[in-house]
Amino acid sequence: MLKYWLTAIAALSLGACSMVPDELAVVENTNLVEYATALENPQQATGKMARWGGVIAQVRNNNDGTIVEVVNYPLNSYGRPVATDSSDGRFRAMIDGFIDPMVYEKGRFVTFTGVIGEPVEDKIDEFPYLFPTLNVTGKYLWKEVDENRAEVDYSSLWYRHYWYSPPYRVYYPVPVRNNNEPKQDNNN
Repeated sequence: MLKYWLTAIAALSLGACSMVPDELAVVENTNLVEYATALENPQQATGKMARWGGVIAQVRNNNDGTIVEVVNYPLNSYGRPVATDSSDGRFRAMIDGFIDPMVYEKGRFVTFTGVIGEPVEDKIDEFPYLFPTLNVTGKYLWKEVDENRAEVDYSSLWYRHYWYSPPYRVYYPVPVRNNNEPKQDNNN
């Protein structure tokens, strides 16, 4: 009986391990600031660690580094952004060095860790917007996921594989629509 208990405890303790990619890992017991908190109180959030992610909206390289504008989405348990029908807003990730815009292209999912910087006022089209900024210490570009659709085969298990199928087609009874309905007589 003790063997089963030890196995269960080991499985639970391994299940509690973090599944966040190494590039996004932070020191244990670090309180990460949520995006909404940084948006509401930018002065209190400045200088604290955060892990934010979303969909890339724009990448700009300049002499100081790269600025990646990201549409923020909530992260799941392993740090991947979960796209929903609404977003809290956008943030800018400031990266030292060059990031290729063809690799970090518009529409890709990305997650950043770093230190929250001073917010920057700019515009989205003609709308003035206050962008929270993140001075990046770690980044992870998520692979694109192909959604494969599975179709259910409701045929009999015995006839599902061609080597078991009979040489004739088995027809199942189906409802039949009758197009020869009696006509109404309007001679009254």
